[in-house]
Amino acid sequence: MSAFLKRHQIVIVSVFLVLVSLHLALTDKKEAARGVLIKEILSAAVSPLQRGVLTIYNSGASLIDDYVYVIGVKDENDALKETVVRLGEENNRLREEILFNARLKEMLPYADAAPFQAAAARITAFSIDGWTRTIVINMGSANGIKKDMAVITPAGIVGRVMETGRGASRVLLSTDPRSNVDIIVQRTRIKGVVEGSGGASLYLKYIRQLEDVHVGDEIVTSGLSGIYPKGLMVGTVAKIEKGADNFFNVIEVKPSVDIGRRLEEVLVVTDTGDAGEE
Repeated sequence: MSAFLKRHQIVIVSVFLVLVSLHLALTDKKEAARGVLIKEILSAAVSPLQRGVLTIYNSGASLIDDYVYVIGVKDENDALKETVVRLGEENNRLREEILFNARLKEMLPYADAAPFQAAAARITAFSIDGWTRTIVINMGSANGIKKDMAVITPAGIVGRVMETGRGASRVLLSTDPRSNVDIIVQRTRIKGVVEGSGGASLYLKYIRQLEDVHVGDEIVTSGLSGIYPKGLMVGTVAKIEKGADNFFNVIEVKPSVDIGRRLEEVLVVTDTGDAGEE
């Protein structure tokens, strides 16, 4: 209809003007019948145009209503999407808190029963590049953490605090080559030192070839250094080879704690009490 009106707008306007002129010329008191006739003709001619205009108007109004409705639905969908994302994030946070609390429940009974004082800390960063083996925990000097405090889990030792800040501390892991721990072979009470290999294992040093140490023997802390309480698990003897000097053995120890990126929480020994005594 719109296209038709645009194509014939001159003709339509011309016809409209002619009919109006005839109506004015013929309509008077004496020619009422003719005026009525012209009026009817004019009405018949204008009606299609009027209907076309009303159709276009109604279509435009309907289109505007539809547009407003679509915009409203889009805004509502966007709001719903934001709500879903927010609820998903909140659900993930709550799940993490539940898992964190579950892990703490496993640690705290051990800490409560231990003959030393310990505080739970969360690991916030790992540095396991090249030969370096350290982690960062979310407790520092403001929490009473000091250098050389032992860091452990119920499964055994993790390392020791090497430096502290106000709200965080860096821990030297037992697998770092700079780490050394005074130990005892639990079965035979033979003393030695465990050092980090820079990898996933430990090395037991200063064990003579004639001494009674076998694969599978468990290694525990001796308590001699004053850092680690006595009797904490260090690891298990995994391999024994004769050293090149034909005097000491080369002994590989598998750590009792899987000090990998899956470790999330630890205990910091804040006071060894009587547990550090021989």
